[in-house]
Amino acid sequence: MNTNFNGVSRQNLGIETAPHLKAPLTTKMIMGIVSLCLLPAFVVQIFFFGFGNFFQFINCLVTAVICEVVVALLRHRSVLHSLSDLSYLVTAALLGMTLPPLLPCYYAVVATVFAIIVVKAVFGGLGNNIFNPAMAGFVFIVISSPSVVGLSWVAPAPFAFSVASLEKTAAVIYDKKSANALKKEIDALNITLLDENTDESTMSNTDVVVVDKSLASTDTDATSGATFLEEIKSARKSGTLYKKIDVNFQSSEYLAYLCLAIAYLLGGIALIAFKIILVKMVVVFFVAIVAFSLLLSHIFPGYFLPPLDTLLFGGTMMAAFFIITDPVTNAGTSKGRIYFSILVAFLIVILRAFGSYSDAVAFAVMLSNAAAPLIDVLTHRRPFGYRYKKGGLQ
Repeated sequence: MNTNFNGVSRQNLGIETAPHLKAPLTTKMIMGIVSLCLLPAFVVQIFFFGFGNFFQFINCLVTAVICEVVVALLRHRSVLHSLSDLSYLVTAALLGMTLPPLLPCYYAVVATVFAIIVVKAVFGGLGNNIFNPAMAGFVFIVISSPSVVGLSWVAPAPFAFSVASLEKTAAVIYDKKSANALKKEIDALNITLLDENTDESTMSNTDVVVVDKSLASTDTDATSGATFLEEIKSARKSGTLYKKIDVNFQSSEYLAYLCLAIAYLLGGIALIAFKIILVKMVVVFFVAIVAFSLLLSHIFPGYFLPPLDTLLFGGTMMAAFFIITDPVTNAGTSKGRIYFSILVAFLIVILRAFGSYSDAVAFAVMLSNAAAPLIDVLTHRRPFGYRYKKGGLQ
């Protein structure tokens, strides 16, 4: 609504930044629902990896709240209003679930400060940032301290929370205790479960490899705690991935990845049911990543993972439902969102094959975020009546 005052036309309607939704859902409600939808995956992480990610979430959340308060005070804005949108809660949850479980607390603090202050606040706050804050914070800490991050991962095992308890995990994260002994205790869970549930006469080749690797692990191996994608890094760089033994997702060592995928799927279905994310983006992403991995792994089996491994390992499932669907950092046009989803899928497959870092999802998302404005320009709708005449375009 425009009004004239002394010959000057003024806009009386408020202008708000994204996300824009034609629904009674407020930003606070959206962020709250997204956080709740992450709970299943959060519980699965604690079950298989211990309480490390719980402390990482607490570290990120406290730091995010402090950063939001500081930004509000510097901008002379209401602190309660700045904290009411709960966007910092989603950022802390995603970042806390992405960081390695045994990462020292000050690294999580630095990652969160970078995410909230540099990536979000400097660009104008919620709705104006061009990069996903959680992914940017993760990439920043991975690039800044790759060795520390690499040594902070934990190999998953069922009932890991019974070993990586609150007390033991806190000692590693806050008191700088060595993580070596704790990792060995978690690895021992896989050996125990395998001994209880597997008879030697029916043991598969995959199970033999798991037992040998665990029993023969040196102190260096136990300290590294490499994830599956990190373990195959040398093989994919040398083009010998086809020599690796097929992964058995029913084994105790890899069951965590299957359960995490199911948990993210359940959370994603809830988001779709609440009409918070676009189902077409999710479908296009899955179709694209399966197609790319299937084609490239068939042509170049030594460098590319098969579709199932591509979907279940790393943060692919999290990206599908909770990262690429971010209405602020993806493309703004209908066609653009489709191209954006395809671009993220393609970059994940390519970066996992030829990238120096195993964490390809975060890098793929940030590169796609940077390309989103260009995608909008290339896919913008033609203005009504522009270059149009009866019978077609001029």
